[in-house]
Amino acid sequence: MTTKIKFLAVLLFVGFGTGIAQAQFFGFSVDTAVDYTVAPDKVTGGTLGIIHPIGFVPNFGYTQVKFKEESVDISSTVQLNNDVTITSYNIFFNVPFPVVAVSLGAGVGEVKVESSLTGYGNKPSVSKPVIEGFTRIGLPFWNFIEFHLGIHAIKIASKIDAGDSWSTIEQGVDSVDTDKDYTGTLTTVGLQFAF
Repeated sequence: MTTKIKFLAVLLFVGFGTGIAQAQFFGFSVDTAVDYTVAPDKVTGGTLGIIHPIGFVPNFGYTQVKFKEESVDISSTVQLNNDVTITSYNIFFNVPFPVVAVSLGAGVGEVKVESSLTGYGNKPSVSKPVIEGFTRIGLPFWNFIEFHLGIHAIKIASKIDAGDSWSTIEQGVDSVDTDKDYTGTLTTVGLQFAF
């Protein structure tokens, strides 16, 4: 992940003089998730945005991130597994600068944790509200493409105890800590296309 961010930084600085921010057009942005600070391994998903040139009217976007939580050993033969999905609907503004493009935004949504326990087919889920704040810094190329890096601060309303729904089914669940705070920072990289 660090290598990808360093590579992005080099691209931004090398190409710094190649683009000058121009008037904005209608278009869209697509970003892929690179890292989420509380995810134990890889993340999937990213963000989508619709942009327009109308001043003082926000642009609209959507964020979705998915990852698998590390398994929790309940006993020598039973494991608790969690699939985490964070979604957010957001608004953002593009702030004009002479050379770089900056976007500032905020959103609301939910985190959903779906759990499974070894030997059981059902998958109960727990949801909590989410708020998101983000910024993107980009380098425009020509008048219609922008390469950017996004940092999203995601705050979950409270910790989620995915094992709670299993405590009446499997006695060993009560003996392990299954509480988790999924608040973290999402890093994305992507492109914006204007028409």
